[in-house]
Amino acid sequence: MNFFSKTLIVLSLLCVTSVVFGQGATTGAINGHVQDAENQMLPGAVINALHEPTGTRYSAVTREDGKFRIFNVKVGGPYKVSASFTGFKEQVKNNLFVKLGESITLDFTMQLDSVEETLVVVAESNPIINPGRTGQSTNVSTEEITRLPTISRSLSDFTRLSPVFDTVDSDTGAQSSGGANNRYNNIQIDGAVNNDLFGLADTGTPGGQAETQPISIDAIAELQVVTAPFDVRQGGFTGGGVNAVTRSGTNKWEGSVYHFTRDQDMVGDGPEDSPLSEFSDETTGFRVGGPIIKDRAFVFVNAEITRRDQPSDFLIDGSGTDRDFGHVEEAQRFRDILQNTYGYDPGGFGEFIRKTDSDKIFVRFDFNLTESHQLTVRHNFIDAFNDVDRRSNFNFQFPDAQYMFQDETNSTVIQLNSSFGSFFNEARFTYQTIRDSRNGPTRFPSVQVSIPGGTLIAGTEQFSTANSLDQDVIEFTNDLTWFTGDHTLVIGTHNEFFKFDNLFIRDNFGSYRFNSLDDFEQGIASRLDYSYSSDPSDPQKSSKFSVSQLGFYVSDEWAASTNLNITMGLRADIPLMPDDPAANPDVERVFGYATDVNSGGNILWSPRVGFNWDVGGEGKTQVRGGTGVFSGRAPYVWISNQYSNTGIDFTRIRAQPGRNGVEDVIFNPDPDSQPTSLGNVFTSEVNVVDPDLEFPQVWRTNLALDHELPWWGMIATFEGAYSSIIQDVKYSNLNIALTGETAPDGRVLFDDVDRNFGRVILLENTNQGYRWNLTTQLEKPLQDGFMGKLSYTTSRARAPIDGTSSQASSNWRRLENTGDINNPPNSVSDFELRHRFFASISYQHEFFEGSPTLFSAFYNVRSGRPYSNTYISAFEDINDDQEIFTANDLIFVPANEGDVALAEGTTWAELDAYISEDPFLDAARGSIVPRNGSKGPWNQRLDIRISQDIKVGRSKIQVSLDIENFMNLLDDGAGVNRQANFNNHSAINVDGVTDDGRWIYSLERPQRFFIQSLSSRWKAQLGARWTF
Repeated sequence: MNFFSKTLIVLSLLCVTSVVFGQGATTGAINGHVQDAENQMLPGAVINALHEPTGTRYSAVTREDGKFRIFNVKVGGPYKVSASFTGFKEQVKNNLFVKLGESITLDFTMQLDSVEETLVVVAESNPIINPGRTGQSTNVSTEEITRLPTISRSLSDFTRLSPVFDTVDSDTGAQSSGGANNRYNNIQIDGAVNNDLFGLADTGTPGGQAETQPISIDAIAELQVVTAPFDVRQGGFTGGGVNAVTRSGTNKWEGSVYHFTRDQDMVGDGPEDSPLSEFSDETTGFRVGGPIIKDRAFVFVNAEITRRDQPSDFLIDGSGTDRDFGHVEEAQRFRDILQNTYGYDPGGFGEFIRKTDSDKIFVRFDFNLTESHQLTVRHNFIDAFNDVDRRSNFNFQFPDAQYMFQDETNSTVIQLNSSFGSFFNEARFTYQTIRDSRNGPTRFPSVQVSIPGGTLIAGTEQFSTANSLDQDVIEFTNDLTWFTGDHTLVIGTHNEFFKFDNLFIRDNFGSYRFNSLDDFEQGIASRLDYSYSSDPSDPQKSSKFSVSQLGFYVSDEWAASTNLNITMGLRADIPLMPDDPAANPDVERVFGYATDVNSGGNILWSPRVGFNWDVGGEGKTQVRGGTGVFSGRAPYVWISNQYSNTGIDFTRIRAQPGRNGVEDVIFNPDPDSQPTSLGNVFTSEVNVVDPDLEFPQVWRTNLALDHELPWWGMIATFEGAYSSIIQDVKYSNLNIALTGETAPDGRVLFDDVDRNFGRVILLENTNQGYRWNLTTQLEKPLQDGFMGKLSYTTSRARAPIDGTSSQASSNWRRLENTGDINNPPNSVSDFELRHRFFASISYQHEFFEGSPTLFSAFYNVRSGRPYSNTYISAFEDINDDQEIFTANDLIFVPANEGDVALAEGTTWAELDAYISEDPFLDAARGSIVPRNGSKGPWNQRLDIRISQDIKVGRSKIQVSLDIENFMNLLDDGAGVNRQANFNNHSAINVDGVTDDGRWIYSLERPQRFFIQSLSSRWKAQLGARWTF
């Protein structure tokens, strides 16, 4: 029985056995009560709500207590809501807007019908002081999306309006929520999961590795960013959640055609006066929506193409700037050896021009089947590719070592909202396919040659020799909501069914490391890694497995009083993995863990309670918050490692001179005839999982105060959140064990358990870690063309491991440690951001009638990223964990000259000055430093947007200018982004140990921070839009 047959059977069982079915808000709600002038409640009053753009109607009748509630109403507006009751004047409230996932409260006080007239009130809903708000959340309105500056047209340009969402990678737009791993976020479009569930993309979205957005900004109506929603319908994350609701057609045909452009003349020369030789970025698209049948059926279409040619950050030109890798002579010799000795041309030294292209098509149909049933059908298509280079300050990849990443994503969502008297139902079905692949431009073994101060790399990128991923995702969600008395009840389920087909054979052409150019010229390598399928009939063998994620929940929103709402709920998530990896009896015999087990079937319980208290009962001050458990999912690539690396399906060997009978490793330039027998070579990696492994969970508590100030409608917010890790992931290597001995600085030492194996990486749980943040915010909602927000957040994040890689071995071996790498202590997280301040303003005014002018700006200031101080140790293994090419050993800081010996060329004055320059190192003298103790420089950036509308008959033309990093345009030294390389700084090498047991130090590269060249330049973009 195939995957989809199983899926259909499960769905059928769910439909038969469940009363209801839920996750991800796509709508809002309208509630309130109706009373007479004597404050007596009026049961039986008729409430009619009209969504004016589409003519969609909703209705309700007040209960015996005079209360009403209308669920599943369209987001946006304006709405016209009327209350009528026999013998009383009809009362109408206009200009109402419904926010995503929130409710507006309308109270009607009816007057006796002594005079025949309708009382019309122009009402305004408050987006912040709202009884539906409990935990930490930010709504991004249509006005903010269309007004605020953006060049990348990315979700991250708008989710940054949340005080606790911060960009951790300016190139990809990856964001951390409150100090959590960016892979722990959950991204939805129209309530449907739109994650890169496998977890390879930093952005967490399909196509993220192709550097494209999951949907065009022109297709989005509103965004909701949450970190602590105490509504149990929202789940699937231990970081934060982002939900985008798309635009829909209305009763009026409307649309626009747009084009945005920039080139090298619209990019600054940077702080080192290094202009780009070639750059272009062109985006063209349109959107249009309107009625198919007035008041009944609507269509919205958006299409967009992007073509970008962007130079790499680094090149070799001998200029000595931060973009210049340097080492011209070594690079030329390296290239000459490849050409003259091996007949292979790796390419030149100049800028590598990366092409990043994408095509997007979005189509949405909305049908008002009846007044009680609304159907939405939409499809989103993405076709994108991206040329990827991994050049850095210390690694120079020649053009042949780059690769192309290709992505094609199709996502279809069908949603039916229904009302049955006092019952409201929301059902959603999603089917998504994602096809990813990466390919190098040539076929040649990967070659890495160490030179003083860096590494030269050529050949097919070692992880792109056989690499593709197919994902099929089915999602089914259903919520049933009804209210009785003072209680609004929800019972539902959210279910995801995945099928993965992952081809990943790294080092399939062979990967060679050389200690020097001399060794490379002689063809004598220091290491060979080579992987191939163990099945000769299937040389491109892939790992196939399925996962089901079932979720069930029940909640109660209790109106405990007229000004106090309490939300209570319980959620259960159950990951199921019906497919087991292959069995490797040798691994179980030696290490006690079976390879043919998985971690499915463990139930994740998530109880939550939240509250909202309108302190004075006047909608001016509210206290809100809650506490509860949030369950997420681990990136499935971490699970996939167990299927790919059993030691049975693939043969992965590592050959090193002097180990397991290997005398010499001779370079073979033929990718199709790599050696499979060199002494007693060993299986280089096996991955196993703890059968009791559970997906990540945190206990999160949130408390906030919102108060409307007496000036200009401004609202002040004070908010805090604390998250304690219940369980997260941890990696350890079962094939190393403590010897009981220590190094000269006191750190523990390891030895191999069984040299017939390489790394045997165990994936298990840890309960260590916590995160907290405090925010002060001042917000001015849109009024008279002006809106703005000021926010300051301070936070801390602690974790024993951050899981920043897709591979188990990398997550383990790249962990900076003080010695015991298998049991790391709690330390500062890679994702900690101690301080962040931002200001957002937008002002629009008609200097010319019918032709408004807009100015907006976003200013962001943040403290520096944490980073670790490790040894260079290219040829030394400080703690004998067998990781000689990975700078993961944290340094011992000498208190005085006698603590260490110094190699020739290094003086104590130089080393002492280097230590004193960093307050953290200076305070750590006499000890091994903890992970991420140092802090990088502060960073600031100002983005602005100016646009002018020109009225042309019934249409308008808008001309816009967006400038990113505007301060750098005014001053080349401003807006410069300086960071430690990969959150790590290695300046000290260990050259040996003295006879009296002291390290011998040499100081090789004391420069701590490097300029991120492209993100440190101002960039401008011109835009033109015709709206009709």
